[in-house]
Amino acid sequence: MPKAEKLNRLFQTCFLIFFLSSQFLPLFLNSQPQNQISHIQSLIDSTKSIYGSSDLLVNGSVYYQHNRLASGTPFLFSTSVDQSTVFTRGKSFQGVGLNYDIVGQKLILLTSMPGGARLNISLSDILIDSFLIKDQLYVNPAKINIRTDYPYLMLVNKDTYSMFVGYKKEFVNRYNSKNPYGKFSSTKQTLFLSTDSTLIRINSKKTLLNTFPSARKAISEYLRKNKIKLLKATPEQLKLLMEFYNHQRELTDG
Repeated sequence: MPKAEKLNRLFQTCFLIFFLSSQFLPLFLNSQPQNQISHIQSLIDSTKSIYGSSDLLVNGSVYYQHNRLASGTPFLFSTSVDQSTVFTRGKSFQGVGLNYDIVGQKLILLTSMPGGARLNISLSDILIDSFLIKDQLYVNPAKINIRTDYPYLMLVNKDTYSMFVGYKKEFVNRYNSKNPYGKFSSTKQTLFLSTDSTLIRINSKKTLLNTFPSARKAISEYLRKNKIKLLKATPEQLKLLMEFYNHQRELTDG
């Protein structure tokens, strides 16, 4: 990890610790052992009042956006947050402000402070099971025993054969008069086909067809008829494709 990035993360962590300490230190001053439990509960209640959610969700470092002056955005959709739902350890947190930095692969929670100030927290993917944003469900592959470099994958469908999509961008450090501070690339998506917890990367039409040779002609015709460019397909196109794919599998198995 570059030295500058290490220092930046250290600064973010120290800032969060300082902020939380300034909020919660009075709870521990002049405390007595018999009041320890009530003080711990007060700490939890204070966390809820500050963040609008429990400390189970707010677990991470302060988020700082790198290359803020670069053209474009590091986020999956836009710089604005969406009212979303997060699922973690059997609990759901609805109506929370989320954004997804796909350059750094960070899920960002926007929190409100007393007085109206706002703070962005980079949530720990160790705790997050899944999240729902813009009516699309993103799952933590580690929670479903799938190995991949992506911390989150969008679930296209939930059938015997399921498809997932991983999203990423890159910071392009080429500078010119149009982009004096560099720019972020366009969104790139990687498709995965899953069955029995085995993940197959689909990097071309041919790869998809090779997963089901007996239906090669039918799937190829479906893609052509619906004008689907596989690696640029929308979530809705992929969902309909997987419905067709699974139906063909059922016919074959039957």
